[in-house]
Amino acid sequence: MKPIKPSDMNRGSLILSLLFLGLFIIVLARFVFIMTTGHIHGVNLIDSKEKLITNKETLKSTRGEILTREGQKLAVESQVYTIVAIVSKENPNHVKDFSLTAEKLANVLKADSKKIKELLTHNKTAYQVELGSLGKNITYTQMQEINKLKLPGIVLVPEMKRLYPFGDFASHVVGITNFEGDGIAGIEKEYSKLLSGKDGYIEEKVDGFLNSGLRLPSDSTASKPPTNGNNIVTTLDMSIQTVLEDSMNQVNENYHPSKMIGIVMDPRTGEVLALSNRPSIYPNKDDEVNYINYAISYPFEPGSTMKIFTLAAAINEGVYHGSEKYKSGSITISGETISDHNDYGWGTISFDKGVQLSSNVAFTILAKDKLGYEKFYRYLQKFGFNNTTGIDLNNEKKGEILNSAQIEKATTSFGQGSTVSPIQLVTAASAIANDGKMMKPYVIKKVTNEKGKTIKENAPEVIDTPITKDTATKTRSLLASVVNDGTGKNFSLEDYQVAGKTGTAQIPDGNGGYQTGRNNYIFSFLGIAPVQDPKLIVYVAVEKPQLAVNQVGSNPVSEVFNPVMDYGLKKLDATSDKGKETKPEKTTKILKDYENKSVKESVDELKELGLNPIIVGKGDRVVATSPQKGIELINGSKVLIKTNGDLIMPNILNWSHREVMELSTLTGLEVDYEGSGFVTSQSFKHGEKIGNGKLKVILKEKNK
Repeated sequence: MKPIKPSDMNRGSLILSLLFLGLFIIVLARFVFIMTTGHIHGVNLIDSKEKLITNKETLKSTRGEILTREGQKLAVESQVYTIVAIVSKENPNHVKDFSLTAEKLANVLKADSKKIKELLTHNKTAYQVELGSLGKNITYTQMQEINKLKLPGIVLVPEMKRLYPFGDFASHVVGITNFEGDGIAGIEKEYSKLLSGKDGYIEEKVDGFLNSGLRLPSDSTASKPPTNGNNIVTTLDMSIQTVLEDSMNQVNENYHPSKMIGIVMDPRTGEVLALSNRPSIYPNKDDEVNYINYAISYPFEPGSTMKIFTLAAAINEGVYHGSEKYKSGSITISGETISDHNDYGWGTISFDKGVQLSSNVAFTILAKDKLGYEKFYRYLQKFGFNNTTGIDLNNEKKGEILNSAQIEKATTSFGQGSTVSPIQLVTAASAIANDGKMMKPYVIKKVTNEKGKTIKENAPEVIDTPITKDTATKTRSLLASVVNDGTGKNFSLEDYQVAGKTGTAQIPDGNGGYQTGRNNYIFSFLGIAPVQDPKLIVYVAVEKPQLAVNQVGSNPVSEVFNPVMDYGLKKLDATSDKGKETKPEKTTKILKDYENKSVKESVDELKELGLNPIIVGKGDRVVATSPQKGIELINGSKVLIKTNGDLIMPNILNWSHREVMELSTLTGLEVDYEGSGFVTSQSFKHGEKIGNGKLKVILKEKNK
């Protein structure tokens, strides 16, 4: 073999050295590039490293509350739990026995164990599974029961759920949220942005390389606290709304109408103190959800309540002369006959008598001959019947005033053909009650932030002044005679003079005519009281009540109107204007704060006030009451007293659904309801200690 020359070795060493030097320079250059730019193959190493060692958690915000004007909570956030089952064997804490787990969960959830097992096992490759609707909205009591079972692989994840402590109380005002917590009706929908908060976050540096999850010492931890939603304080009066709800429930049970509407307004401000509909917004007997707020979204032919505004227009124009005579019975307009409601009339009578008897002929003459149709139409516009009222609830719909054919103009004068909504009627009536000033209706009193600071507040607003103060006074006086001596006698109150007008509205049959049958009407009453110094307007409408042979349409309407108006006036301390000038005895009491006070002394004091204390516990000190302090109650109202001892089940037979819900809210007791009406059976006996498990109650409607 030929020997290698030293010169060749030197040359090879040089080439290798240059090669290694070139590679080193390339690697060094690449390293410098990566160090200075932080990128490799399009990947940002700095961001990747930060993601690997940064743990960011969302801090959930809380949706704001909806409250009555006194501060009673109508919508709140409540903590519930979701069941998550770890089914992968990669995790040591996984479900070991699917059948046993399903059986034990079924006992707590009152569900089918086969269905639960199917949900646990349907996905063979999943790391964890949920149980659908069965595993959501788990209450605190259920969570405790499940934890005591110590089931491997079963984890309960806390979540927030919207809760309505008083059920369907004022449900169309409050509204409701969907499964995701978004508002879908009422205030919950219209003011969802105000109620919704903004989530916060917290970022921490953790050991992402060794995968230990340990927090690293660092000053770069960042956080932003959540901003909770704003609270909305409504104009609703807790006790007036309660009387309205209870009265409507009773009429609903006794007469089974297809619809009911009730509105209570303070005509001096436009504040809606109570509003309710039947069916309510929540699932009813047939599990149907009624999202329609009939009070603002259901225009219909109002019937004779419309005569109030024809009368006011004629008085304001100076063309109404009460002693003037006319021939009742019927009148012909453009070849069509308009008849009084009894078909034959009362002979030749005065216009004052025609108002008391609700004569269609009298009001046709007032619109056609005294006012003239064009002037009459302008008054209807001034009363707001061609516009929405602007009430601060969603989906308000205005009615339609027909003003083309002569017969349409005539029938509008007594409430047939043209349509209006209940809130339009009440708003227009505020001009009659408030000395000519028509007030804008509203249900939002103010908006406060989570710290209680007011960020928005509504104030009374005059929409228009369609009539003078003198006209308003004269109109109320004539409408008072309707209640005293005319068609409104069923709406007379013992202590207060009511001014108002009944309505019997026909219901279209969909074929150009009207439904027939003595029940197929919308019966209503629009009342103002006291006449001399009005404090309230109350409107009640009942559609298609099932009347007995000895009953008339004003029976179910008065069974709502009378207790609501009477109670409301006494709560507002209105002066009696009927037979005496002294104030009637005030039958309402404002509940004091009894927290930490002696149970015995509290019970004695409540009894002296004419209230009905119900003790829920064995302790000697008061922990809480329901209703809460500051709420005004009528005589005989129940006051639930939670004590510092073991909770004891009271006798709840004949309690209403709402009263049982108050017990549930106060004690945290879960309740299963069967039926509707009043309690006839309770699963926990009177005097039994309230522990785990659900109270089952059976409710039935009372006989007529």
